[in-house]
Amino acid sequence: MSRFITNIFSFALLAVMAGAAAAQAAQQARFHLPFEAKWGGVTLPPGDYRLALPQLSLGANQFLVNGEEARGFIAPMSTDVDSSRFAHPEHSYLRLVKVDGTFYVAKFESGPSGTTFTFKVPKPSHQVEMASQEVVNLSLSGD
Repeated sequence: MSRFITNIFSFALLAVMAGAAAAQAAQQARFHLPFEAKWGGVTLPPGDYRLALPQLSLGANQFLVNGEEARGFIAPMSTDVDSSRFAHPEHSYLRLVKVDGTFYVAKFESGPSGTTFTFKVPKPSHQVEMASQEVVNLSLSGD
């Protein structure tokens, strides 16, 4: 009886580890940030970063961003799935907006999944028209 339970436990553990490794390998991206930016509660200095994407099927809704000098988990404010709106399914990018002199990650567009994640960005302290706000799109590359 004990050996039977041990075998079941070992098999289950192996299956979970294999599934997690496959999901993690398929859900990573890289990007280079040429300037300092804030993303959620994390300040990202310029540099290279790896990004682990949320597993929507598992209910996880946090990004893990990892660089040489900064690391953190970031939760999106909202998630929208609409695969029909992407003309370039292989293209994913981060949209950053400049508010009061500081860049913030406002959106992540995942081309392959057709998913848009939006993030909290502070309102400017003075009246700024949206059309005049500085916006930068950073392309992500797969891992």
